[in-house]
Amino acid sequence: MEHISTTTLIVTLIVMVVISAYFSGSETGMMTLNRYRLRHMAKQGNRQAKRVEKLLRKPDRLISLVLIGNNLVNILASALGTIVGMRLYGDAGVAIATGVLTFVVLVFAEVLPKTIAALYPEKVAYPSSLLLAPLQILMMPLGVVAQHHYSHSDAHDGYKNRYRRERGLKQR
Repeated sequence: MEHISTTTLIVTLIVMVVISAYFSGSETGMMTLNRYRLRHMAKQGNRQAKRVEKLLRKPDRLISLVLIGNNLVNILASALGTIVGMRLYGDAGVAIATGVLTFVVLVFAEVLPKTIAALYPEKVAYPSSLLLAPLQILMMPLGVVAQHHYSHSDAHDGYKNRYRRERGLKQR
């Protein structure tokens, strides 16, 4: 990494934060869409609505994609932030980068995109589906591994039992 300029690392870091914001906003936009309106628009022939509807048929895959994508870019952003911090401020740069990056990711890659997506779900979900659909195919192997791990975990069993309990269904 020493041969890569600090400017290039900072630009890449900013790109990672933007991608993280995309994943965060996309998740909220997709999950807060009015399903009746979506179905109506899809039946009317709206291609974007059809694409979103297809993504939402398997919400577990969509959530896996968003979580994997967001974690990948956030981990990369963290590594880049640490390198930049150390280059600019020495050993103290690690602490500085941690503080700054925590604030930046929280505000600009989590809260702000989720708030915008909650207010305007169609304006976020429809365009974001253009990238999510092919990404879902590309990242399917990772998603399958994540889903398999989750579906065989105690956390998943606890969730299923809580779901059954809340609906008055028989628990296993």
